[in-house]
Amino acid sequence: MKKSSFLLAVSMPFSSWAACTTTPEETVPDTGYPIDLMQIGGVDLSAFSICVQPDAAEGITMAVDYLIQYAEQATGHKLTVNEGEPAEHEIVIGMTDRDTEAVKAARAQIKNDGYAILEEKGKLYITGNCTSGTVYGVVTFLEEFLGVRFYATDYTVVRDNPIMRVPVDYCEVYSPAFIARDSFWHDLEHDQVLSIQLKDNSGYVMQMEGGISYAGPFVHTFSALTGQPHEIGKQPCLTDEEVYSTVLYRVKQWLRENPRAKIISVSQNDSYADQLGCQCANCKAIDEREGTPMGSLLTFVNRIANDIKDEFPNVYVDTLAYRYTRQAPKTIKPADNVIIRLCSIECCFSHPLDDASCERNAAFKKDIEEWSAICDNLYIWDYTTNFMYYLAPFPNLGVLRANVKFYRDHHVIGMFEQGNYQSTSGEFGELRAYLLAKLLWNPDMSEEEYQRHMNEFLQDYYGAGWEHIRAYIDVTTEAASHNHVGIYDSIENMLMHHMDRDQQAPFAEEMLALWEKALEEAQTDEQKAHVEKSMVQAYYMAQLKGKNRKEYLNKIYDICEKYGITHFREGVRIDFSQKGKPGSLG
Repeated sequence: MKKSSFLLAVSMPFSSWAACTTTPEETVPDTGYPIDLMQIGGVDLSAFSICVQPDAAEGITMAVDYLIQYAEQATGHKLTVNEGEPAEHEIVIGMTDRDTEAVKAARAQIKNDGYAILEEKGKLYITGNCTSGTVYGVVTFLEEFLGVRFYATDYTVVRDNPIMRVPVDYCEVYSPAFIARDSFWHDLEHDQVLSIQLKDNSGYVMQMEGGISYAGPFVHTFSALTGQPHEIGKQPCLTDEEVYSTVLYRVKQWLRENPRAKIISVSQNDSYADQLGCQCANCKAIDEREGTPMGSLLTFVNRIANDIKDEFPNVYVDTLAYRYTRQAPKTIKPADNVIIRLCSIECCFSHPLDDASCERNAAFKKDIEEWSAICDNLYIWDYTTNFMYYLAPFPNLGVLRANVKFYRDHHVIGMFEQGNYQSTSGEFGELRAYLLAKLLWNPDMSEEEYQRHMNEFLQDYYGAGWEHIRAYIDVTTEAASHNHVGIYDSIENMLMHHMDRDQQAPFAEEMLALWEKALEEAQTDEQKAHVEKSMVQAYYMAQLKGKNRKEYLNKIYDICEKYGITHFREGVRIDFSQKGKPGSLG
C-alpha cells in the first residue's frame, strides 16, 4: 500500500526538483510501488547496473548496498553490480576507470566532503574527493530522486512520487559550508548508520575518510592533559612552565596514538557562570592587558599549536570560548592551526541571534562578530534542548534555521549542536536532530524548504493527525516569542511568563488536547507509538498546570518506562520507584 504524498523532494535544488515532477496530463500505470516511473537520462532505471571499484572502501560498498535496497523499495527494480565489461547504462559510484573528463572536472570543483552527481551519455556518476563525499552523494540521490527520508533510527520512509527523472546532462556539484557537522542527539550519537545517512561527520560516530576525528577527549581536556581530577571551575595556571610541559607532552602522546586525528582539544575545564580561570599575578597581567581571561588561555593554546605543527602539520588545536573566556582578546589572534569553539550557553533560544530586540543575545552577537574578524577556524558549540527539563517542551524550532544561517554568515565552519544525548527523547528529539542535520548540510536553505522538511517529517513520523502536532508547534513557538528561553528555564518562564495565572491551566490542557487528537488519528501502530512517546512533553506541562495533575504525572512515568526514556535532566536518571510523587521529575 502506498503512502500518501505531501510535498515532493523537498531537499533537492529547485532546478532538479522541477525536472523530476510530472505534468498534470502525464500518467503512468500504478505499479504498487512508491515510484511508478524512474528514468535516468530518459532511460528506465531497470536498464541500469552499478559500477564500483572491486577494492572500494567499506563506506562506498555500504552506500552501494543502500542504493540497491532503496531502489528496489521505491521502484521494484533490483539493481545489480556489473563486474564485467562496461555496460551501456551504469550508475558509477566513486572513482573508477569509467571516469570521463566531465566527471573529473566536476570532481575538481568539490570542496571538503561534498559530492558531484551527473548524467552523461546514458550513465549516472556519483562521486566525491573522499569516501564520505561519495557516500553523501549516494544518500542525496536516494533523497532527491527516489524519495527516501532517513528520519530516525527506527524510521525510514520512501515517499510516494509517481514519476521521478534525472534529466539528460544533469550536473549537481555540492560542497558543504560547514567542514564539521555534529548534531549531538541520542539517535545520532548511538547510530552510526543514521549519522552517515544524515551527513553528520562527527568523529564520535565515524572514522570514514572525510570524517572529523579527535585525538583524546572531545572537550574540557585540561584535567586529562595535566593528570588532575576534573573539578568544575578549577583551572590550571597557564603561565606555569611545568603545566605547559606536561600538557605539551600529553598532546603529542595522544596525537602519536591517533595518527588519523584531525583535531586535538586543549580546552578549559567546565565552569559555572561566575567562575574564572587562574588568578595568579602572571595570568592576570595577560588577561588585564587583553581585556578578557581568553588572553592567558589563547597565549597558552597558540604556544601548543606552534610547538606541534612541524610534527603534526595537518592537526588543529581546538579550544573553547566558553563562559569567562567567551570574549575575544584585544590584540592576540588565534594561530592558523587553532580552532576557536564559541559557546552559546547564555543565549535566548526563542528569538533569533540577530534579533536586535533581544538583549540576551546582543552580547553574543558582538562576540561572534569580533571572533569572526580575527579567526579563520571558528566553530560553534550550540545548545538545542532544555538540560534541566529534558521532558518539557523546548520551543526553539522557530529559530533553528535563522540561527544556523547566522553562524554560516559569520564565517563559522564547524557546528556542534548539543541536545539530549543521554536518552531516547520524550520531546522532539528525533525531529530536531533531523532538522539540524539538514541545516548543517545546507545552512542556506530557504524558510520554505525548512518548513517542507518539518512538515514531511511530521506527516510521515506521526501520521494522519500530524496537523494537530504542527498546530502545537506553532502555538508554543508563538507563546515562547513573548518570553526568553534559556537552556535551564522552567515552563513558566518559557511559555507562560506573559500569561495571567488563570490562563495557564487552560493553555496546558489545550496543548495536551492537540496531542490526544493526533493520537486518535494516527493509523499505524508505529505512528501511534511515535505520537505517544513525543506527547510526554504535553503531559509534563499538564502535570504542572492541568486539572488532573497526578494522573498526568503517572502517565509520564508509564510512557518513559514503555519507550526506554531514562533521563529527565542532564546526568539525572528517572527513578521509577518514585512514580506518582509530585516534584519527582523536577
